[in-house]
Amino acid sequence: MPILGLKTPGPSHPPHFSLEEIIRPNILALQPYRCARDDYSAGILLDANENALGPSLPSLSSSSTKEEVNAGTDTLAQMTSEEKYLLNRYPSPTHDSLKNQIAKFRGVPDENWVFLGVGSDEVIDMLYRVLCVPGRDQVMTTPPTYGMYKVTANVNDVGVVEVPLITEGGKFQLDEEAVSLFNSTTLGTC
Repeated sequence: MPILGLKTPGPSHPPHFSLEEIIRPNILALQPYRCARDDYSAGILLDANENALGPSLPSLSSSSTKEEVNAGTDTLAQMTSEEKYLLNRYPSPTHDSLKNQIAKFRGVPDENWVFLGVGSDEVIDMLYRVLCVPGRDQVMTTPPTYGMYKVTANVNDVGVVEVPLITEGGKFQLDEEAVSLFNSTTLGTC
């Protein structure tokens, strides 16, 4: 089943890998959320809970001293009228312009190859929600590691199997034998 909402097919490399095969079927079946911003970028967008009268800002003459404006420390005074007008708008939900710039910088075909998150915690949580079946799947962590892997797994009802890193003698590496044992005995892991 294809990923709904993509403008073009996503990455297909390496050739033997298919992202669609590891995503939970109920996630693949979701219809993308649509809002007025998908079709309009100007005017009053009532569905967005935005202030239709523009930003609620104090008058520049009363909030900025002449010294602040001259010193360049009053950011508001440095903004154009258009920039000030947009302060009451939510940013783009898809961030296509930013993703296109990142795609060009990284040398990938287009914005479909770029994923943005609000920090690593959100990305980790999203991966668990999209790839792991609650109450059934397990993930492996390798302590000492980032604590949010375990916290987010617990929040999403995903089992956690810990395989500590080998640290004796100054080493800091995977216990390959324990990892391969985990992989061979735990089917249905995400």
